[in-house]
Amino acid sequence: PKFRGATGYGEEFRRMDIGDPGGGDLMDVVYAANWARNTKLASKIAIMGYSYGGFMTFLATVKKPEIWDAGVAGAGITDWEEMYELGDAMFKQFAEILFGGRRDLWKDRSAISYIQNLRTPLCIIHPQNDTRTPLKPVLKYVTKLLELNKTFELHVVPDMGHIITRIDDAIKILFPAIIFLNKTLRANSQ
Repeated sequence: PKFRGATGYGEEFRRMDIGDPGGGDLMDVVYAANWARNTKLASKIAIMGYSYGGFMTFLATVKKPEIWDAGVAGAGITDWEEMYELGDAMFKQFAEILFGGRRDLWKDRSAISYIQNLRTPLCIIHPQNDTRTPLKPVLKYVTKLLELNKTFELHVVPDMGHIITRIDDAIKILFPAIIFLNKTLRANSQ
């Protein structure tokens, strides 16, 4: 769904996320998933996103783990503090504006703080040369997933930065996601 903070519904809607990322926008996604399941639109619910959507996927699968049957996180943020330290100038400015200066929320809105709650299979896809959201915090997240014996796949895309600029870059992101979702959701329905 287009959750608060997304473009396309006017400036007021886009600004609703400032000072509360991973708060109201997470609940928008949860409400949409519950609605789809309750109205029988879907019997299986997966969450998938890239960049901010990747952050939302990481966070949703650990803060609201009972909702999801699968998750696919692309170029996402798992730890706002570490990502801020490693991110480029554009990312740092984005984080400052997004959180409205509320660094006290960084830990609460970082999936790594709740990683033990993951219940659903997770596919992680991340560009190797991403300077906007560097790979290092994601690898730290993966190490913790291994320690906790969680079910996941990791796909590191070489020779690609954060921005998808070519069709073959999109394919490198979408192809493993589609295979993962097909396999995971079919396996869960049998």
